[in-house]
Amino acid sequence: MSLTFRLIAVVSRDCSSLLQAHYRLDGHPHVNPIHEVLVGDKRVYLIFPRSHSDLHSYVRARKRLREHEARRLFRQMAETVAACHEQGIVLRDLKLRKFVFADPQR
Repeated sequence: MSLTFRLIAVVSRDCSSLLQAHYRLDGHPHVNPIHEVLVGDKRVYLIFPRSHSDLHSYVRARKRLREHEARRLFRQMAETVAACHEQGIVLRDLKLRKFVFADPQR
């Protein structure tokens, strides 16, 4: 089961700091890569690869996770946040819905 962190998909045109932060994490195994950037008149659209549900929905559907599964998922989350901090990136509004599954098997 592999998790990736999903960043926002629609941002204002003044989003250079967001794009710089994301590209500093490019290639990290738990960060969803930007597939395409579309620039509109008022907004920038960040297109990411398809995800397969999010961690919030997964936990709600399962009700309880076994300790080894919860530990593995939490470790991925903590490693991702640590990688962001190492790059000087502070994640605000961190929640389970922003962690998405990269593969259909979760």
